[in-house]
Amino acid sequence: MKSMKKIISFATDFGLEDGSVGVVKGVINRIDPELKVNDISHGIPAQDIRYASLLLMRAIQYIPQGVLLGVVDPGVGTERKAIGIETEWGVMIGPDNGLLNLACATVGGAQRAFLLENTDWIIPSEGSTFHARDIFSPFAAGYASGQLALEEFGPEVDLGDLKQYLIPLTDVSEKEIKGEVLYVDHFGNCQTNVSPEELRSLNLSIGDVVNVTVGSRSFKTTWCESFQSEYLDNVGLITDSWGMVLIFRKNGNAAEILECKDSSKVSFSI
Repeated sequence: MKSMKKIISFATDFGLEDGSVGVVKGVINRIDPELKVNDISHGIPAQDIRYASLLLMRAIQYIPQGVLLGVVDPGVGTERKAIGIETEWGVMIGPDNGLLNLACATVGGAQRAFLLENTDWIIPSEGSTFHARDIFSPFAAGYASGQLALEEFGPEVDLGDLKQYLIPLTDVSEKEIKGEVLYVDHFGNCQTNVSPEELRSLNLSIGDVVNVTVGSRSFKTTWCESFQSEYLDNVGLITDSWGMVLIFRKNGNAAEILECKDSSKVSFSI
């Protein structure tokens, strides 16, 4: 029985201007023209492993099982490892810099990991600045097409040696939750690491007034049902599509008015 080809889901910080994304997809389809590539995003902020790892953690819950090809790689050409990680969901391929570990954890954790060192699947190159083209994509295509087994990637790696990125923990007390902004999206919405359950632990519910501090700015607002709800200030709180508490500005940019950015400290209190 012929094995089914796996879909490759692809995310980078390359942008779409210089052709890098097209070249990588070209390498994949030269290996197997029938392989499908699902673009998650190529607009990840440059070299922002934190943002990218959070994006992949969210995306992995909705993309088709198969191969995740993630490349945000400020350490390209250094001693950082190129890896393939086996999970219950499928195989994740990219640099060993913490990019993939949240996505792995979301689908039950890494089961095995292998270095991408099989020279039969590495494109020779004078430079070492485009591993997405020369290493990551050939291994992704080889595995997705059924031509390359995971065990043929290279030496197995101890899972304890893989680089980790951890989501910052909140500090929850009887009357206050302290957290931080995980990322700011292009609308200026500020997603925090605070969950709705934590807000409810303060006996708050949708429609209630909440004291909010972002950096040095403090204000009162409302936990809203939608982006168009009525509330006290022109900045409100909402549970976003990923199930976390989001700070938004009605028909505007919350990050701009609050001078908020990734890692800004936030607190919610009664």
